[in-house]
Amino acid sequence: MKTSIVARRLRNAVDSGPATNPIETVVCANCGQRFAIRLVSSAPDTILIEKQTAWVQEQLVWDHIQERKHHGTIELPDF
Repeated sequence: MKTSIVARRLRNAVDSGPATNPIETVVCANCGQRFAIRLVSSAPDTILIEKQTAWVQEQLVWDHIQERKHHGTIELPDF
């Protein structure tokens, strides 16, 4: 069974997104926008979350290099 893991942009101090638990928050070093990595099912895998956090950080850097806005939701790869 594939778990759905996404990084969702946090707009306010309190996020009103789906009822899932945030696992990690990634902050863009260039603009300060925050993204919460959320696991929709089962217990989190620490190594997987670390890989996905690094992947999201790379995507945020690429957004700035390519001069495009960050997406509101980023679907993470299944490493």
